[in-house]
Amino acid sequence: MLQFIGCGSAFNTALGNNGAFIKKDNVLFMIDCGSSTFERLQRAKLLEGVDTVHILMTHTHPDHIGSLGDLIFYGYYVMGEFAKPSIHVYAPEKLKVREILRLMAVKDEQYGYYVGNQGEIMGIAYEAFDVPHVPELNAYAYLLEIDGERIYYSGDCSEIPSVIMDKFQSGEIDAFYQDTSKLDYPGNVHLSLNKLTELIPEELRGKVYCMHLDNQFDPEEAKGLGFNVVEAVI
Repeated sequence: MLQFIGCGSAFNTALGNNGAFIKKDNVLFMIDCGSSTFERLQRAKLLEGVDTVHILMTHTHPDHIGSLGDLIFYGYYVMGEFAKPSIHVYAPEKLKVREILRLMAVKDEQYGYYVGNQGEIMGIAYEAFDVPHVPELNAYAYLLEIDGERIYYSGDCSEIPSVIMDKFQSGEIDAFYQDTSKLDYPGNVHLSLNKLTELIPEELRGKVYCMHLDNQFDPEEAKGLGFNVVEAVI
């Protein structure tokens, strides 16, 4: 099961930027690295004893990529062997993560970079799905296979892909992590709790975990509807 460094939306600073992780021995797997993520990693001491970090990117809003450069520099100069890359970034080509990092003066040789819509990290198989978020940039959800369980992770999106809903309703997905807002944002930026309730049958809600929570989100309301709500480790 995924754990979370932070579980808030961009403006819900008390909960930190939404981001999941799995830690195994000296290796850390992460999804996204938002503006507050690097600080929270250090505060939670999640980088202690770690010499390699693998990061899967969903999109390039600041609350998902904002401290990636900091983490890469830390990995290059502090973690593992000095002046050797310890951070490895995975992203679909359309995200143009390398171009963004170059604008931050992060050099190509300071981190590993792997482009593609599917692959495997730490034995975790992943497949990317295009999802609607905002018209200005590309965004991706992921279907993950972790220790025999299939997990959907929405990233930031306003809809659930039909192929994912089909798999979920047929029992092919064991856990479903969905960015869920209380507000119905103009332009359908995120999936609201009202819409999630309409889409997910009551008997399946126990497999759904609400994340990326806005300031107005009431966890008890979501739990009362049968959903789970993720909590950050700090």
